[in-house]
Amino acid sequence: MSSSHGVHKDSDDLKRPANQGRIKGAAMQLACEGHPQIVSVTPGMQFVQNRPSVRPEPVLSPGSDADGIGTIIYGAVIRDGGLFRMWYQAVPADWDGTEDSACVGCVESDDGLVWRRPNYGLREVCGSKNNHLTDLPFHCPSVFIDPGAPDSMRYRAFGWAKPKPDAYRNITQRGYFTAHSADGIHWQLDPDKPLYEGHDVITATWHPYTNDALVMMKRLQWVGGLPRRTFRTSRWTRESVTQPVIALVPDEFDDVVAVSRGFHSADYYGAGLLPTPGVTVGFLWHFRHTLPLSAGVSQYGVYGRIDVSLIYQLGHRGKWLHLPGRTDWLCGPEMPPWARHGIHTADYPIEVGDQTWFYVTGAWHRHGAYLDTSWKPDPKRTAMLQKKGIGSIGVVTWPTNRLLGFEAPLAETIELSPTEVIGPGDMGKSSSLVLNVTTEQDGGVRVALTDAGGAPLRGYAVEDCDPIIGEHSAAKVTWKGNWEIPDQPIRAKVEITRGTIWAFDFREVS
Repeated sequence: MSSSHGVHKDSDDLKRPANQGRIKGAAMQLACEGHPQIVSVTPGMQFVQNRPSVRPEPVLSPGSDADGIGTIIYGAVIRDGGLFRMWYQAVPADWDGTEDSACVGCVESDDGLVWRRPNYGLREVCGSKNNHLTDLPFHCPSVFIDPGAPDSMRYRAFGWAKPKPDAYRNITQRGYFTAHSADGIHWQLDPDKPLYEGHDVITATWHPYTNDALVMMKRLQWVGGLPRRTFRTSRWTRESVTQPVIALVPDEFDDVVAVSRGFHSADYYGAGLLPTPGVTVGFLWHFRHTLPLSAGVSQYGVYGRIDVSLIYQLGHRGKWLHLPGRTDWLCGPEMPPWARHGIHTADYPIEVGDQTWFYVTGAWHRHGAYLDTSWKPDPKRTAMLQKKGIGSIGVVTWPTNRLLGFEAPLAETIELSPTEVIGPGDMGKSSSLVLNVTTEQDGGVRVALTDAGGAPLRGYAVEDCDPIIGEHSAAKVTWKGNWEIPDQPIRAKVEITRGTIWAFDFREVS
């Protein structure tokens, strides 16, 4: 890890959005390599991730004709007022494995753990419309609230669809579509032709720091002598949409990591997304292949396991960065039995109290378990899979803002700046420094302030700082009880002993 961090010039991307309708006051800058407000770190500091807690049992499993074979969080959970609402891929009890499901269920909960299936009476499966399926005709549905939309378009969805003889919608081309809805149940395609090309996984979230939707979609292309699943991104608003650009391409190191875990090769299957003030975090689904590959000339991965790692994008633009070693954040063998053979994430996490909740699908079988190498269902294996089910939905959690960080095994220093470019008037008289930190009981955090040239400021020496010890989600730094940062260009030298800094914020205090 480098002992210093370069500064880039996209400072506007680090500002808080004018409309923070979906962002709580707890939003902070996540501490990560390359962050332009991190001026330097000492060489012993380690860039780390915080792995989540996993609930031992799923919260939604197959339990009706509409989702009798699978509940898959290709989809999202939204806290809408006092209600949790989940849109997910439902695999009906009469599914025969020949086509991907295009049934989208919507369930409700008061606590995010116990879910009920309302009866919408919209879509017939297994001979009945008495179910909780919406009329959204998508495979891999992605749903969010568009904060500036009229009431008739409050809910926005992206997903993949193709023509089908028995389709109840007039879809004449295959590709990625978008749709809108007033209630999240009754949907209208917008437009009636694909917005993007590709097949078949798409995720999207509203990005409050760029005031548009970030859309990530799967495309096959040749990489390293094999057709592999890559991902493109696009920015979307109701008024405009950008052409998709290449964002995530698997490389030789992904193959090395796959081989080290007992697999043959690797590519990417999807990604969840988390906008934060300074960086956009991605939850990348690594598809690690076992042999054989698919039959024919264009051989690519059919069988294997999907694990999840963290990636991030500085300033919400440009290159996506992996963590050192591309270490797993969620790994099948470490999961409960219901998720041991593969993990998909929702489109984005949500905040619940002081925790961040992320809904995930766990697979009971390896990817492609019921298929032959030509992607055709094997009758015997399909029957076995139908009996046990494809997957269930569970929850993983972590303390909000505690996802990426810098750890001091002994004693280290990280230097922060209030803004990317220091100058007169950057900080007001009513501003403070807030830290999300954890330390051992024999450790602690203290902060010294200097001017822009590094000269100590009187009254703000490290000896003047009141120590911060233990676990704090938003500790206000004080110097002999004083929290106000002087009205001049400054740097903050954060000295950490046996602890980790996860996030920070130079915050105005009213």
